[in-house]
Amino acid sequence: MLSLQSESKTMATSQKQLEANRLNAQKSTGPRSTEGRNKTRLNALRDGFTGQVTTLSDEDRPIFEQFKKDLITDLAPKTTMELSLAHAVAWDTWRLNRLRAVESNMYALGAEAPGTSAESDDPEIQAAFSTALVFSNEAQKFALMSIYEQRMNRSLHKNLATLRDLQAERKKNYKHDQAQEVAIARYSDLKGLTYQAPKSPTLNGSVFSNNEILAAANRLTTLQVAKGVIYRDGDKVQFAGAGQNVSTWPKPEAA
Repeated sequence: MLSLQSESKTMATSQKQLEANRLNAQKSTGPRSTEGRNKTRLNALRDGFTGQVTTLSDEDRPIFEQFKKDLITDLAPKTTMELSLAHAVAWDTWRLNRLRAVESNMYALGAEAPGTSAESDDPEIQAAFSTALVFSNEAQKFALMSIYEQRMNRSLHKNLATLRDLQAERKKNYKHDQAQEVAIARYSDLKGLTYQAPKSPTLNGSVFSNNEILAAANRLTTLQVAKGVIYRDGDKVQFAGAGQNVSTWPKPEAA
């Protein structure tokens, strides 16, 4: 059982030890041996998109680059602005993960520091006492970390929302432009003319190939014919739900 007197004495000792640890840390000059310096050497790399030089440890660099690559691939940016936002999201996510790791490491350092564990044989009580003491002694740092986390979260979600809005607008414009080209391709086919996709981008920046538009036109025609057949002869089509009353289905668009 932990007495109040024992707890007060232990906390006073722990406070002195933490102060000593901080003073010692300020005097630290880092690793002196060649081996030690090699272990902590940094890897500087100029980002091929932003042009900025970033420095990470040799251990962190490949992990970060793979993380950034996978996240940007998931976000699927197509334009320069979208790619810029995707980079910002990747960086903010990495920074958030690092901040959380720093918080955990601060507690771990406190658990290893002399005089930060309770005078108890119960390891759970020792761990709980150490956690409380670290939080109490480093409350200002934890508060600052919390502010950083909130700001990074806001930045991340703002950039992500902006990226999604840009992508939605781009896809909407692309679909609109494609529908116009498909209509022109079908009209050309009816008139016996050869369709040629525009060589220049549309006003929305959409670019099409002949194969893409002709494939889309063929698919649209096939779908419209299929809808007409199913509407007229729905009782002959064998698929789940074919027994439904097709008279209630919406009429197909004219081909």
